[in-house]
Amino acid sequence: MKKLFAMVLALVMVFSAVPVLGAYAEEAAITYSDHLMNNSDTGYTYDITNASIAWVKQANGTLVWVPAGDNRSDDEIIAQAKAADPSLKDENAVLKGFGEAQTPNGNGAKATVIVAQADGKITLTIDGKYSHFVSGTGAAAADEEPAVEPAADPTEPVAEPTEAPAVEGEKVQIRIDVPQKMAVAFEDGTVYYGGEMKEVVYNHEYAFQMCSVNWENGLFDDAENGIRGTVVYRMEVVHRNEFKELAAAAKEDPERYTVKGIDIIDNVAKKIIIDGDATDTHLETDVNNFFMAYRFHFEGQDYNHKTGIDKVVNKPLESLSVNLPLGSTITCKAFVGDEQIDSADVFVANNSGEGVYDDEFLTSVNDFTWSKAVEEVK
Repeated sequence: MKKLFAMVLALVMVFSAVPVLGAYAEEAAITYSDHLMNNSDTGYTYDITNASIAWVKQANGTLVWVPAGDNRSDDEIIAQAKAADPSLKDENAVLKGFGEAQTPNGNGAKATVIVAQADGKITLTIDGKYSHFVSGTGAAAADEEPAVEPAADPTEPVAEPTEAPAVEGEKVQIRIDVPQKMAVAFEDGTVYYGGEMKEVVYNHEYAFQMCSVNWENGLFDDAENGIRGTVVYRMEVVHRNEFKELAAAAKEDPERYTVKGIDIIDNVAKKIIIDGDATDTHLETDVNNFFMAYRFHFEGQDYNHKTGIDKVVNKPLESLSVNLPLGSTITCKAFVGDEQIDSADVFVANNSGEGVYDDEFLTSVNDFTWSKAVEEVK
């Protein structure tokens, strides 16, 4: 039964995926004029606007990037990169959409990769301190001239831009539950801070990301307020009978699925299925599945030793405990008084025991000790 459920979900994801930047098949290779000479410490930025997949390769590990709208599993994305570049090894990680992550170079120094959008372009930037190679595939090769659209006939009326058609179907109102000092940002641009109602259509998928807000004003945006998590989740609301069938099948595979009273979390596909007929129907973005609380300390003493996170905790605090989006790499800074003494890229990981609720207590906090962590990243 669990195999059937997994196959159904896989088929749904395949047919519902809408790539943001082009199709996966019959793509031309994107080439970079200096990607075979990238062993400098000057830093590099690549234009990956036309890429549907790109990867940063080091000696022992590769970070694979795809657009946020790619809802395939990490294994499927890595398999596509390996098919295009057979030299890739087994130590790989995936970054979806905009954000920051490190190459998984277990036996060597890690390079920090940042994907961002500005002036209509999507760029991939590497800190440049370590040897790396960049490749990718997309809708057009980097050295090809973009197609020139024919000039519009000035005598023809200009069509007004139209909004995306509304999703049709049976609707229901659900509450969006969000942990303290966090927000949920949906693909349509709406942001929820907890307690608001959202109208959704049954059996329609909605993509969202977890975000940490700016502690000073409680807001999130893509400017100076908060940090958007790099993991893209999917939410679907179904009727009670369908939910019961899916829950029964999911319980057969507890390593993959977390089954609770009104929702099923697919920890591989990063998808949550909600019972829309429940008395208290809501999206619950809970600890270990969507975010993790990190508690920062210093070895020896915490007095006058502080931790700060740009755009989140701009005013560093002692013994900081902060909710951070799961699966993201967050740059944190250590201070003594008002002087910054170091920084570290912290990968936000969940605790062991994910998916087990009946007979195992899940710790909701991860401790981060600065002195030990600083030695590890140096």
